[in-house]
Amino acid sequence: MPSTPRSIPVVTDLAASASDQPKSVTLYCPSCEGLDGSAYDTLALLPIHDANERLLAELRNGVPIDSQVFAGVFALDPFRRHVDILKALEAAGCHGVVNFPSVTAIDGEMRVSLEDFGYGVTAEINLLRTAVAKGFGALAVVDSFGMAQDAVTIGVSGLIAARHANDAMLAELSELAHETSLGLFRLPDAVGGT
Repeated sequence: MPSTPRSIPVVTDLAASASDQPKSVTLYCPSCEGLDGSAYDTLALLPIHDANERLLAELRNGVPIDSQVFAGVFALDPFRRHVDILKALEAAGCHGVVNFPSVTAIDGEMRVSLEDFGYGVTAEINLLRTAVAKGFGALAVVDSFGMAQDAVTIGVSGLIAARHANDAMLAELSELAHETSLGLFRLPDAVGGT
């Protein structure tokens, strides 16, 4: 596996994913629209971005979804149950999910507080577990070997390294990603970037 994993494109509309090569894997996250630069994954976590409502509203427009498009689902949504989000995705013809925006974009004291309140990695792994059990393809944004192991154990199709992953972590994740069908990706530095 290369030392730098391939970048997964993040698109904010489904028309953008239609021009990609057939084997390309794309993360679809409409709530990232207009969030330029390297902070898009953190900014999309803010409460002013109802990421799941934006996702579901866009999918209700009936645009066909390629099988290699993974919808970014905010697992820490306090207003929607995972099963309801997945049911809406299935009704829209979307069969791939990824835990994005993800708590992995946050560290330090804020991350500890989120974990203490149950809004952390466990909630994201539970979303992916439920999705896989319901027949969805799943990608996991991960920021530790333990989180990646949990994701691989539940049957995700691939891993996405959090942007702050160092070389040692990337090496560990690369080895673990061999157990998945799609391997290891990294988040780009900007939405629409590669």
